[in-house]
Amino acid sequence: MHPAVAILIILACLGAIILVSAWGVRTGKLSGELARKSVHVGMGVICLSFPWLFDSPLPVQILAAAAILTLLCIRVTQLRQSIGCSLFSIDRLSIGELLFPLAVAWLFTLAQDQPLLYCISLLLLTLADTAGALAGGKYGKKIYQSTAATKSMEGSIAFFVTAFICTALPLHFFANLCLGPVLVLSFTVALFTMAVEGASGHGLDNLLIPLGAFLLLDYYTGLSSHAIFLQSIVLIALLVLLLTTHRKNTFDGGAILTAMLFGFATYSLGGTACLISALILFARHIIAQHFMPKECIVTHSTDVIIAISIPSLFWLTLGQGKVIDPNIAQFGFISSLALITAMLHTGTQKHMGLHSASLPTAFLLTIITLAPALSLDVPVLHFVPTLLLTIPLARFYFHWRTGPDDPAFYHWFKLGLLASIVSPVAMLPILL
Repeated sequence: MHPAVAILIILACLGAIILVSAWGVRTGKLSGELARKSVHVGMGVICLSFPWLFDSPLPVQILAAAAILTLLCIRVTQLRQSIGCSLFSIDRLSIGELLFPLAVAWLFTLAQDQPLLYCISLLLLTLADTAGALAGGKYGKKIYQSTAATKSMEGSIAFFVTAFICTALPLHFFANLCLGPVLVLSFTVALFTMAVEGASGHGLDNLLIPLGAFLLLDYYTGLSSHAIFLQSIVLIALLVLLLTTHRKNTFDGGAILTAMLFGFATYSLGGTACLISALILFARHIIAQHFMPKECIVTHSTDVIIAISIPSLFWLTLGQGKVIDPNIAQFGFISSLALITAMLHTGTQKHMGLHSASLPTAFLLTIITLAPALSLDVPVLHFVPTLLLTIPLARFYFHWRTGPDDPAFYHWFKLGLLASIVSPVAMLPILL
């Protein structure tokens, strides 16, 4: 079939799905959420055929662009109230319907020669995400808060079970893998994508779930059975640690899942030394909350994890991409966490209304967080810039950080910005 003909047929099918779902909403046969997920599933099933319809990413990219433009026109015009009611009748803000075609095009481009991984990743987006949303809406009782969204444990469990099945069955029947690695890999992918879905909001899961699943599957299928099992154990251990300490760590549900993803990425990209530094940072948080007056304790959301992860994981991605030596990348990660730990300490002092930044303690925490880097092939002399920058950075953050009544987002934005600026300065001697 000519690609142009296939594009026209697919667009016609997508239009028919939207029209039928809109009719269901207007006649009261479908709720807004059920209609939205019907379109979601219909689009996903159609997109599963792409590896057998298109030989190159270009037709899929053209199709995605056409779909995004069409959906955007429906969203911003009077069509929103008619044929768009199946997509836009929900109360919450979401750009998921626009991200869906983008995610499919991006995924198809990445997985052009790996149709199995493309289909598994798309199944997770199509079926697991839908199962989680519908189960959460109907049976959700145990609620937790994530980024700009309210999720439920029941919905997350439904997502996990469906994701496990959507991963295990295709791998078992179409991949050259033994049953043991298939089960462990499916469990890990299901748990990982469940955390992504639970931590995201505004429809961002439509982009993050398929891309995250593909990258994880692509990475794992090249590992030995022992390595796959070890990675799975680390992921489970992180989740258990965060859940068993949830009364002490003050993280909300979204932050717990995001912290688990951060720890998993840390271990996968940086290894044991980086994970130990991250756990030291977490231990500092637990201890700080234990000694903090009750009136000063606040719930932490995803934004604090993002502020920590962006400047630190940046170094590990450089190492993974072979831009810099992996040892240097791991040291950059640990150095960033050490600087962040010092700022978090002085920020806590400011939050409690104290006039002292307690800089000696901040310096000691930096040394402790840096300690796992001794196992890396990095000269101790290169630790000096990080240690020299600790005191001025911690003092500056103490004075720049505003009082406890200001929105927490600004505190974490300042933290992440300072770490992103100063950590490359600390790494200059080792990079030059």
